[in-house]
Amino acid sequence: MHFGEYGVLMQDNIMKRSFVLLFVFLNILPGVYASDTKIVKPSDLPEIEEVEKIINNKGTIEGVVFTIYESDESSLEEIMPRLLYYVSIIRQKHKIIPIAVVSHGDEILSLTTENKELYPIVHTDLIKLVKSYDVDFHICGSFARLNDLDSADFPDYIDVVPFGPTQISDYLALDFHRIDLETSD
Repeated sequence: MHFGEYGVLMQDNIMKRSFVLLFVFLNILPGVYASDTKIVKPSDLPEIEEVEKIINNKGTIEGVVFTIYESDESSLEEIMPRLLYYVSIIRQKHKIIPIAVVSHGDEILSLTTENKELYPIVHTDLIKLVKSYDVDFHICGSFARLNDLDSADFPDYIDVVPFGPTQISDYLALDFHRIDLETSD
């Protein structure tokens, strides 16, 4: 056997193993989303019909953008459990569609690094959304600036965009399905 033939055989083996690993990874990854049993189903799910339309959609879904615009800093304490639940059930059915959140009201004040201790569950759920469920979480930089805040005031798992409504428009231009999340008050 020449060194050249050996190199070709090694390359073939590496390619075969790479495809096997890719196949295993793609089959295991969906189980990661579906197996999260720590997600508690909230008792109040006002947006569930819109979420079920996405889950039951047999066609192509370009993506989902959840929007939040509240006048109460603490509103994410109510909204975040629903958001986490909705994302978890969407991921069980549609494992790779893009999901984003755009938050552009007073609720962003709870997301500062300084307020992490005041709203620990909100931050824990947000980290889970971003890291475990691959959600892009954006907040409005313009609204932050109105409150004397900038991107350095927020943890790195939050994306501060120039203007929340423009970010929403950009997602809608990509044919994302929009779901507005609101408090029950």
